[in-house]
Amino acid sequence: MFKNEEEKLGHYKNELDNIPVSLGSLDNAIMAGFHKAKSEQRKRTRKMRGIYSFVIAALLLIGLFSSIKISPAFASYISEIPGMEKIVKLIDDDKGRMAAVEKKYYQKQGVSDEKDGLKVTIDGTISDEKGIVLFYTLQSKEKIKEIQIDKVNLKAKDGTVLDEASISYGELHQSEKGEHSFSGEIEYFFEAPLTAKNYVINIEVKGKKFSLPFTLNDFKAKKEYTINKTMELEGQKIYVEKADIYPLRVAIHLKMNPNNTKQILNLEDLRLVDENNEVWGKISNGATGLGDKDTEQEIYLQSNYFTDPKELYLVLNSAQAVDKKDLIVIVDTDKLEIQKQPNGEMLQNIRFEEERGLVFELHSNKAFNFELFGDITDANGNKIEVHEQSMSSSDRKGLTELGIKLPPKNTYKNPISIELNYYPSWIKGHEKIRIK
Repeated sequence: MFKNEEEKLGHYKNELDNIPVSLGSLDNAIMAGFHKAKSEQRKRTRKMRGIYSFVIAALLLIGLFSSIKISPAFASYISEIPGMEKIVKLIDDDKGRMAAVEKKYYQKQGVSDEKDGLKVTIDGTISDEKGIVLFYTLQSKEKIKEIQIDKVNLKAKDGTVLDEASISYGELHQSEKGEHSFSGEIEYFFEAPLTAKNYVINIEVKGKKFSLPFTLNDFKAKKEYTINKTMELEGQKIYVEKADIYPLRVAIHLKMNPNNTKQILNLEDLRLVDENNEVWGKISNGATGLGDKDTEQEIYLQSNYFTDPKELYLVLNSAQAVDKKDLIVIVDTDKLEIQKQPNGEMLQNIRFEEERGLVFELHSNKAFNFELFGDITDANGNKIEVHEQSMSSSDRKGLTELGIKLPPKNTYKNPISIELNYYPSWIKGHEKIRIK
């Protein structure tokens, strides 16, 4: 009855099975994710307060995922819901969301609005008290080669104010031959728990505005684990306060030790591991963290909510970090000179290009596909608004080119100071904390 669904799900499983789960394979997985994200060009908006790691190049850390377990019951469930196959394809890199679907926590919506031959449908949702993921389909009577959602706005019907922490939407859907239908996701996460159940999402596509009402079922309550333990990598301490486990993701609450001599930039290696060594890694798309990297943070991992293992550990073996004195790169854009950077001089050969603006070459030992640069200020301390950042990999191993589109030179005073958000420098350790 569901042979076709089993075969297709089996295909997804085989793809993951052929990827080693060792940490040594992480770089290749990141590279694949970078190229995928680069082609998709997802739009993301954020609150400026505290969201430091809203990933532009979505990192598909498939190397940390164990294979998807496919059961006949799951395949049967997929076959019973029209269009469910496309939902599975959208979430097959997130173990938590796959588990939510398998446990029938996915909620079918099926609401549509149509304008001038273009139809927008909210197929379904997965939600909890802190977030809503909406799965949509864009359908056109004529074949189209390129389309994306331009704007979204979510409102509670009862007027409840929604304190948005992050929004993710706007995947660029492309087809060389043209298609009648494309599917994607819209993600909302909130500062305060949701109380409303009835919503309207307004979506703009190609200048057309669509309004789609939907209702959410009751949420499953979060699972909270108090930890209050410290992880340490090469003398740098990270205090782990608690873990909140929601159906959509896990929030790990951390505090950085003010006496650390290094600035910890990214904990891409942080993960949950159960007694059978099954791993739940970082969120692969959307917001991966919230807070201030100098003090308190929330790091988001894939959810093990529906697995409920007997034992659960928080594991960390490495983190991106630089000496605090090296956190700022200083550049004279008139002289095209790097006046200050971390030891090793990995940033080289800066130049101006018409298309990409100020271009740096990053020379590292292995592929590094993170957007390095954060806030930029001029010599007077005035913030410089960056129009665009770009990244391209070279055939040469370990060479990445980074572009920053700056405003005209006469609008700022040299030299400029660039804060590092990421950098190919790591501290190591073997930290494993039992949280359950």
